[in-house]
Amino acid sequence: MALSGLRCGEAIALNMDDLDFTTKNITVSKTYDANSKDINPTKTLCSNRDVYMQPELEKLCRKIRRFTLEGQMRYDYRTELFMCNVNGAHLSYYAYNKYLKELAQRVLHRDNVTTHIMRHTHVSLLAEAGVPLEAITRRVGHVDSDITRKIYLHVTKKLKEKDREQIRKVQIL
Repeated sequence: MALSGLRCGEAIALNMDDLDFTTKNITVSKTYDANSKDINPTKTLCSNRDVYMQPELEKLCRKIRRFTLEGQMRYDYRTELFMCNVNGAHLSYYAYNKYLKELAQRVLHRDNVTTHIMRHTHVSLLAEAGVPLEAITRRVGHVDSDITRKIYLHVTKKLKEKDREQIRKVQIL
């Protein structure tokens, strides 16, 4: 999610055919509702989108696909899901979030890491890389850039440094 900006429910709902490694696109067209355990339409119409797989994301997606296919052989199940549990069913959002928190505490020594924080991280990484706000808005499936700006675009140390570098160049003479 830190590499794609997908919501957790969008990632859990992905099927194998939602990833096209030829065009390097992930097609987001549905979401998994953890409470009802149903597949639903995305949050908004703008949430239906193609997410480009940059090289690091593509590499990770290939690993996940291989892991899922190996799991099908190892545990003798069939699934169209891109990511699944050991029974071939949808991942549990709550179990995934719990695992992520425990891993972040152990490795990063941070207590506040959640799947949604990964989405915030993605937006910050794109902003730090100089990706235009409108492109970020489309990538994360927001209706307009105001939502992206107000909720997700936190000023990071790197952005502050870039601002200072640009301001440092301003001169009268």
